[in-house]
Amino acid sequence: MFAVSAGIGTRAEVVNHAEVLEANYGNAVIRPMSGTLHALPWATNGKYRVGEVLCESCWMPPYRDGVPQGACTRYVARTQLKRLSELGYQLMSGFEAEFFMYRKDGIGAVTDRPMFKGIDIFSSLILAEHDEVICSMYDSLSGAGVDVATLQTEYGPGQLEFATGTKFGVESADQMFTLKEAVKEIGVQHGWIATFMTRPADKQGCSSGMHFSGSLWADGKNVFHNPESARQLSAVGRHWAAGLIKHAGAMTALVCPTVNCYRRLHGPFAPDRANCGFENRSAMVRVVASSPQMTYIENRLPSSAANPYLVLAATVAAGIDGLVNRLELPSGDTEEGRGEMLASSLSEALLALESDKVLCEALGEELIRWFVSVKRQVEIAKMAKAKETTQDELEVEREMYFTFL
Repeated sequence: MFAVSAGIGTRAEVVNHAEVLEANYGNAVIRPMSGTLHALPWATNGKYRVGEVLCESCWMPPYRDGVPQGACTRYVARTQLKRLSELGYQLMSGFEAEFFMYRKDGIGAVTDRPMFKGIDIFSSLILAEHDEVICSMYDSLSGAGVDVATLQTEYGPGQLEFATGTKFGVESADQMFTLKEAVKEIGVQHGWIATFMTRPADKQGCSSGMHFSGSLWADGKNVFHNPESARQLSAVGRHWAAGLIKHAGAMTALVCPTVNCYRRLHGPFAPDRANCGFENRSAMVRVVASSPQMTYIENRLPSSAANPYLVLAATVAAGIDGLVNRLELPSGDTEEGRGEMLASSLSEALLALESDKVLCEALGEELIRWFVSVKRQVEIAKMAKAKETTQDELEVEREMYFTFL
């Protein structure tokens, strides 16, 4: 499976990037990545043995001498981890992904037929009622090498959450990439549609996020933890958190990458400001610091629609700036209500991204240019057309995102 490029739209819309035109739409090299081969137990319902290997894209020689494509998101994530390693740190991280399940058949709109109707968070009864499909997902993910740490019902009708176990390096993003693929394909086999579209229906009153938690390690120790520091968070942890706050504006575009994502921000259980709080689930950056094993910083900004490789890359790039420049959290930043207001639209977030020279330089000109071009020429353009023709905007968003996210 090709680790997705930032260069095409959600419905495979083609945007004419300069490098692609220069290469006359020529082939690219898809390079299999060592150690990523795994089984897909759910494929063909187990009738045949099917495997998958994750790949990264490179330019075809002699064009650019076969160098990696800067818009390959897995490559960009690995590049940021390499920068972090050069500072002497390893990232241990994991994801929590929320998503909605709807019946595939029946009468009426799909979004009117969620797996369950109520707000039944942590309900073991709901899990038991749908244990065949949910346990099938768990077993298949385990068979594919994905460490599912928890699974549960969430706070919206038909909403579930799977959390992955923490891993070092890019493996955490690999796990989430495989998880999203598996959940959707297994759901179809059982008569369900799973969607990571952030907010597919207004009626449900809830949106899906994809929280990203991480800690830095050196010499076998969690360097975010310091029992002698205030609230047991080390200076390294403070610098990291401050980097996320400083670059929140630009990061929003990358981790809330669809027009639909902005129906989530500024709402219940979602950030509205670039702020930080200890054990505070209303803050953008949540700090948990209680022991060496349980000290981490959670980025609560990403939506479920985000590319996990971009979530990792953007978080690490922002955190590195905090480390290198020894940034500190603004005075009073951990108090409720403090911090700059986050963007209220994708257009606004893209402007913030383009103006953030540190993040743009870290992630690479090609990635940023391709990403911004796709967002403006495809998704934002479709929404502008919908407004002109008075089409239902949420229906246009569902057409773009519901099936393929």
